[in-house]
This record gives sequence, C-alpha cells and structure tokens, in this order.
Amino acid sequence: MAKHTAALISVALTASLVASSALAASGAYGTDRRQPKGTQELPQCASPIGTVAIQEPDRDWWTAMGLSNPEALLKLFAGRSNCLRVVARGQVATAMRQQERDLGNSGELQRGSNFGKGQVIAADYLIIPDIVDSNANAGGGGLGGAALSGLGRGLGNRFGGFGGAVLGSISVKSSNAHTLITLVNARTTEQEYVAEGTAQKTDVGFGGGGFGSSWGVIGGGYSNTDIGKVVAAAYFNAFVDLIDHMQGTQPGAAQAAAPIQAYTVQAAIIMYGDASVKAPKVRNFSNGDLVYPTGKTNGIWWEVDDENGNRGWISSAHITPRG
Repeated sequence: MAKHTAALISVALTASLVASSALAASGAYGTDRRQPKGTQELPQCASPIGTVAIQEPDRDWWTAMGLSNPEALLKLFAGRSNCLRVVARGQVATAMRQQERDLGNSGELQRGSNFGKGQVIAADYLIIPDIVDSNANAGGGGLGGAALSGLGRGLGNRFGGFGGAVLGSISVKSSNAHTLITLVNARTTEQEYVAEGTAQKTDVGFGGGGFGSSWGVIGGGYSNTDIGKVVAAAYFNAFVDLIDHMQGTQPGAAQAAAPIQAYTVQAAIIMYGDASVKAPKVRNFSNGDLVYPTGKTNGIWWEVDDENGNRGWISSAHITPRG
C-alpha cells in the first residue's frame, strides 16, 4: 500500500509541475492574442505622444475585488515608458491647485512665483480603464485543473495518514482578467481606440504554498493578491496594445489636427470679402455672434466662417475665444 501511495504522490506532483510549467511557457503576461510575439516589454518613446487625463469608468469594479483604482497602474506605465504625459484632473489635485491660486491672489506666495491663469496643460486624450470580466477563483482545466484537484481529493479519501493528507491538500486556483483602455480624443470626444489586455495565472498549491511569480510592488492590492497581479498584468498588456496603436501618431498631432475653437464677437463689426476695409462687405456681426476661424490670418485680420457657412475676413481685435 505504501508503494502505491508513493507512486501516486509522484504522479500527482509530476502532473502539477508539468501543468504549471506549460502555463508559464504560454507567456509571462497572459493570453492576449493581439499582443506581440515573445516576451512583453514596456514600450519606450523618445518623446511623449500626447497628454492624457485618466477618467474613471461608470462603474467601480475594483473595490469589490479588494483593489484600488487602476489609475496608479496607468500612471506608472505612462511615466516609465515616456509615451504619455498624465495631467491630474481629480478632485484632490484640483482642490490643491485652487488652494495655491488662492494663496497667490491673497499675496501670500513669494514674488515671482508665476502662478495664475493660462498655465494648465490641456489633455489631448482621455483614457478610461475598465474591465470586461475577471475570475478570482475559477477551476483550471486538464491535469493542471479540475482533474488534478479531483485526483488529490480522491486519493485523500482513499488513503489515510500522511500520504492522504498531502494529496488531499493539492488545489488548483486559476485567476484571469480581461481589461480595456478606451482612448477618447478630448477635443472632439471621438472614441479613437479600445485597447485590450488579458492575463491569467494558475497556481498549483500544496497547503499554503504555490507556484508562480509575483507582480512588482505596486500596492493597492495589485502586488499581494493573485487577482490583483493578474489584473495588473492584463492592464500591462492593454497599455502595450494602446501604445502600439498610438506610436503611429506624431507628438502633438492631436492638438494640431483639432478644429479651431469657436470665437465670440464682442462688438458690432463687419465681415469683408478680403483682409481690407476696402473689400466688398459680406455681412454685419452683432455682439455675441459666433464665428469659426479657418486658420488663415493676415496681420490682425482673420478669415472666419459664420454659422450659415458664409466666409470672410474680420478684425481679430473684436473677437475672443468662447469659453
């Protein structure tokens, strides 16, 4: 009986190690079919592609999983890759900036602090982290999954003593996650891309032990829980997918390609057919009318369109950007 028990223990241990090795060989960061072949590495950019603000999704999915907001993950990836500049738009950051402005307005800041309006950097894009599905404790398949777990339980019931206790403690736990990062043009609100990332980790444990490597020390549950590490890895894959898409975009292209904002007329003025008061008159404008610059200028004269599609030239001294 002892020989049979030892042989079965050996078979179970061998099967578990083979299963965990096969899973490790499938990819360090998951099973995303869209990820590049080979080992995933954080992309590096010579200069940032654009500026992003991280916006929370409509639902808080992370609290129930014991995790913090994934914003910290994306900030880490963005900073270390040098591909995206992140601007803080949360309530805490906004309140702290307002506090500094109030100190400046009251005269409390040092001379030359240069703190005031017109200094906030615009976000070229909004990125929204979300999750499609996740499973923190799903049974695995094959020898590495339910079959192996069942084998352990069955042998534990059949054999008593130490051999039964060891085999009965074999458990398989598979965590998996499918994450999304939505890229939105902040000026046009157009959804430009949805990056996807998936990851999974199968641990074959003996009692409290287990196999598998740890995600880096990130905090917020992403480094000390299995599902946290898997979600972090899935977001890593999604970030790689996002940057792979964005690297075809030249730095500053989002701002350059954006339509010029509308302007408000501040006085009764005339639109002319050319950049001269001697040119034919196209129409009159009243205070409060809207015009849309085309980008062409001649000194103080700007070519603009009105809301009916009429095109002409007006003095830029009498218009202001619409807030």
